[in-house]
Amino acid sequence: MNRSDSGLTRRQAVSKLFAAAAAVCLGLPRVSFAEGPALDHDGRVNPSRPVPDIPVRTADGASTSLAALLRGHSTALHLVFTECTTTCPIQGAVFQRVQRLMHDQIEHRIQLLSLSIDPATDTPESLKKWLDRFHARPGWIAALPRAEDVAALRTFFNEGARAISNHSTQVQIVNPRAELIWRTQELPSSDSIVAILGKMSASR
Repeated sequence: MNRSDSGLTRRQAVSKLFAAAAAVCLGLPRVSFAEGPALDHDGRVNPSRPVPDIPVRTADGASTSLAALLRGHSTALHLVFTECTTTCPIQGAVFQRVQRLMHDQIEHRIQLLSLSIDPATDTPESLKKWLDRFHARPGWIAALPRAEDVAALRTFFNEGARAISNHSTQVQIVNPRAELIWRTQELPSSDSIVAILGKMSASR
């Protein structure tokens, strides 16, 4: 494992950077999306990768595509399933706090997306209950793919790189062109997510 001169692991150094940036100014973190090498499993994705344009259904029952949901917004996306009782509720609580911190979310076209990886069990109705459970406001949406597309989604979003339960707890950051540009560490803080999204908004 690579270490910096201070003895911190690369992952610890990135986490420390996020925390410091959020503490100083949540909207303007010192994170660059254009410079430096890509990280192995978290950090900047270089080159950016177009998100698979697969069919999805949203919590309100509408049929669309994943790319269509993402285009035009800076998006923080996490993989969940509504019957999860371990890490998914934690992920939901993190997104809930992100919304509390980002009062100008809609104005800056920033959205949160809970993407189910269990379409065999999840339904639009269960996704709506998921959003209601965390008092989701406009700007936080949920969707589920077809069963045949789940494996491709897991692969694309780096599922299993450092999974804590049976799925990754990273948050994926997608730009308004529906391209994956950043992966957080596992179970990131709300502040770090706000910092990254704020940086994206400021650079648009």
